[in-house]
Amino acid sequence: MQTSHRDHKQYFDERAVTSQKYFLPYIERFFKIDGQLRIIEIGCGEGGNLLPFARMGCDVTGVDIAEGKIKSAITYFEQEGLQARFIASDVFKLKELEHQFDLIICHDVIEHITDKKGFISKCQM
Repeated sequence: MQTSHRDHKQYFDERAVTSQKYFLPYIERFFKIDGQLRIIEIGCGEGGNLLPFARMGCDVTGVDIAEGKIKSAITYFEQEGLQARFIASDVFKLKELEHQFDLIICHDVIEHITDKKGFISKCQM
């Protein structure tokens, strides 16, 4: 097991760096990244992927089924002084979130889903 899988803060920081370095440049080809962009991450873990977007003023929401990871995400974002909404739940049970986002991020999640085709068909903005 990698150290970052045991050290949640390190994992958070690594995800933030990856997101900043790779996700932002790619996504900027399709979206203007600013305070108007509404982003949800399904399976957000500690929320590291969302950090660079929050720093740019985006409205970010993270959903993860693991309550402990959501608690860590809230703590890490508070430490950064940034706003975000984090919810511990199965995202598909949150009907109030349907069609509320411009961008869905799903990083390091789909490999854990048994019904991949069904999962992708449910990911509608």
